[in-house]
Amino acid sequence: MTSAVDLDFRPEVPAFDANAALGRRHDRRVAVDDAAGLLAEMDRAGVERALVYAPHAAAFDSAEGNAGLLETIGDESRLVPQFVCNPTFDDLDATAAQIEAAGVRAVRMVPTLHHYPFRSWVVGEWLEWLSARGIPLWLPASYEANWHDGDDLDPHAVHETVLQFPDLHVVLCEVHYVQASWAPPLLRSLPNLSIEVSRYVIVDGIARLLEIVGAGRVLYGSRFPEQAIAPQLYHLHRLGLNEADLRAVCGGNLERLLGMSSDG
Repeated sequence: MTSAVDLDFRPEVPAFDANAALGRRHDRRVAVDDAAGLLAEMDRAGVERALVYAPHAAAFDSAEGNAGLLETIGDESRLVPQFVCNPTFDDLDATAAQIEAAGVRAVRMVPTLHHYPFRSWVVGEWLEWLSARGIPLWLPASYEANWHDGDDLDPHAVHETVLQFPDLHVVLCEVHYVQASWAPPLLRSLPNLSIEVSRYVIVDGIARLLEIVGAGRVLYGSRFPEQAIAPQLYHLHRLGLNEADLRAVCGGNLERLLGMSSDG
């Protein structure tokens, strides 16, 4: 590790952002809400690809937002779409057909925003389908909006439910210091749970995560445009990781979860 600040930093390994939003929010403006702007920021940070979801799909209308996301991405291969699903409102068969038709490789659920318990009696049918298709699930630890205070995800519900689906890969994302008391033990108890570290800004926090679960279950993410793309990527390069582990955390683990190769 070094204390010198590298103002000309560029990633030493391919970087694949595991947590970025693309598109307008209905509750407030964001600095960048189009593909060209996102790609420009990715180029500035040296990030090759990004997994992106639509804020509109999370906070307003999932079907409309997911369709808009595909339209916004167009044929840009550097941007990989992630659909948002609300199992208490969306029709599973219809959503599954849309996911398969679009070749979507990842799904996000936001139980804290949509006000449902992450329990099998609510999400079980959806998790069975995701597990059977090998599609990983992203679960934000909280979701903040102007009209929502960002309640924490219930770790008891996550543990009980994910334990029932051992073949389903789940990514706990946007975990910050408030959830740092329960996130590491939860990861330790569930081998099919990984963590995205865009908000995990804690002294030695990521180093401790790597000790607990190893480099194979930690994913670089930015939470763009709410946060800048480069800072956490820079931090990961200053942890003293060997090249193999750095490659895994910065993009290789995400590629594996999505069933993608390094060339897309």
